[in-house]
Amino acid sequence: MTRLILRIFGMFALVCIHMQTYAASTYYSIDPYCTIQVQPIQFVKTNSIHHIPTSGWKEVELPDNWAIHEPNYNGGAWYKILWKPDCSSRTISESFAFSIEYINSAGTVYFNRNVLWRDKNLIEPLSKSWNMPRYWVLTPSSIKAGENEFLIYANGYAFQKAGLGAISFHNVQAADAQYQQQIWNRRTLFEINIIISLVLGLLCFSIWIFRRSETTFAWFALSCILWVLFISNILMTETKPFPNNVISAQANLSFFILYMVCFCTYLLRFIRIEFPRLERCIWGLTFIVLIIIFFTPLQWITPVFIKIFILYLLLFLSTYFYLAYITIKAKKREYIFLLLCLTGILICALFDSLLLGSNLHKNIKPLSPYTSPIITVFVVLILGVKLARNTRRVEKFNQRLEEKVHQVSQDLYASVNEKHKLELENVRLQERIQLSHDLHDGLGSSLVRSMIIVDQAEHNMTNQQFLSILKLLRDDLRQIIDSGSSLESRVPGNPVLWVAPVRHRFSQLMDELDIESKWSFPQNWGYVPNALQCLTLIRVLEESLTNIVKHSQAKHVFVSMIFPYERQLILTIEDDGVGFDVKSNFQNGMSIGIRSMKMRLERVGAELQVSSEKGRTVVQALLEIREDK
Repeated sequence: MTRLILRIFGMFALVCIHMQTYAASTYYSIDPYCTIQVQPIQFVKTNSIHHIPTSGWKEVELPDNWAIHEPNYNGGAWYKILWKPDCSSRTISESFAFSIEYINSAGTVYFNRNVLWRDKNLIEPLSKSWNMPRYWVLTPSSIKAGENEFLIYANGYAFQKAGLGAISFHNVQAADAQYQQQIWNRRTLFEINIIISLVLGLLCFSIWIFRRSETTFAWFALSCILWVLFISNILMTETKPFPNNVISAQANLSFFILYMVCFCTYLLRFIRIEFPRLERCIWGLTFIVLIIIFFTPLQWITPVFIKIFILYLLLFLSTYFYLAYITIKAKKREYIFLLLCLTGILICALFDSLLLGSNLHKNIKPLSPYTSPIITVFVVLILGVKLARNTRRVEKFNQRLEEKVHQVSQDLYASVNEKHKLELENVRLQERIQLSHDLHDGLGSSLVRSMIIVDQAEHNMTNQQFLSILKLLRDDLRQIIDSGSSLESRVPGNPVLWVAPVRHRFSQLMDELDIESKWSFPQNWGYVPNALQCLTLIRVLEESLTNIVKHSQAKHVFVSMIFPYERQLILTIEDDGVGFDVKSNFQNGMSIGIRSMKMRLERVGAELQVSSEKGRTVVQALLEIREDK
């Protein structure tokens, strides 16, 4: 009885072992008649690609991350894949394909101990095949009827999840379709991601170049560039420009944390909020973290890198929740769009983080490649909202501007009318003042002369003499009316002709009063004054001679004109009379004649100089003759 029980137990054990072996095998259908039976995958560590250990092999499941069963192992390893075709008593007649999802980081594939393919660099700087799917077509002539073997050598680092991806056997068409789908998921999506990020980054950078005050665009452009540098690691198949894989991984993590800081700064700038002290602290901490990244020993890289990654993920989450708080308070549409965009990015990032920390990623693809389209939709929506808002602002501004222009036009029209009225009043007033000056200087001197002639006549004057005096006064009045201060008056040909009428009138008067007069004038103009200047100098001369006749009691008068310097004219009237107090006259305004001369000269840019003492009084008019005069 005991023997029977032992036999039954032994048979049950053999059946269980057979079932376990059968269950461990994997089958791939390559056509309706043939399948490929793959034995359990075996793994062994090796110190050289030229050495295949005979012992130490152990079974693993693909995809394999050897950091799970060989913690902290950095180096090379062999994977043995034994397989045989099963074609229902038929031989394989068509080619089929063998596919590998990836080799991390670099490797070589041997088929029945012959090299089928190898990476460019199997030692540092290692090639990067971790995101490059591949497949090879196997012909019927190259396949053994019995057991066949794939030996795959992989070289990598435990902190980079070194190992071998999933394998499969398919017909050529199915293998190519699978390969194209893998290329799309693992490479093309990231290429599109990079292109979109670069376009958005360059666009925002260009906007910032022309509007330096818009720092939001600068931070977004910088974050786009750093994101491109970070995900470019996915597309690179070689370590260059970095000297080895470790430094490449350190640089890649540095790009990530810098991207996180810049992107969070961009988010704060977008909602127009700044925390100067906090931002300086974060940048200081980031600088320390960068030093830690590049000086962490290889055996500590995994825990240190994970903690750094979590730290900056928390920074992003903090910014996200703060933005959500501000959005709830402000309720602005662009803030809402931004929050929705960040929510999508956050979901993708958390999902991919869970995949990295588990074995669920065997059949589930990461979502990170789809974040750029989300950002693109966000940017388009934001630009649309801003464009619509700015358009409304421009329309309202144009409407207000039109109303303001109309109002200003009405005010300006009223102001111009008022100004025109004031100018007319001012012209009339100036004409009256000018006429009073001309009457005083011209007709006044003639009246004084006539009064002196009548007063000092030895006999009663005849009617003819009175008529002659009245005609002279009439002629002087006509001269004032005809010439006045017109700028169109003609300038005499030389100074002698210019002074002749005044000299004639006053010479006769002075002869009758026993006043000796001398006149010294050049034969030609040194520089020709204009008509208004000539008339002003005549009025000054007449006023000065009238004052001499009325008040000075002089016996000698000297009148001269000189051109002492380039473009300078000096008219001098000098007498030897009793003199007067010049300072008192100017300060107290006792003499209308002197004030009149001074005002006239100032209007034409000339200067009046008067000096007086008993026995010598000098009146000078100094005129600078400009080229445009």
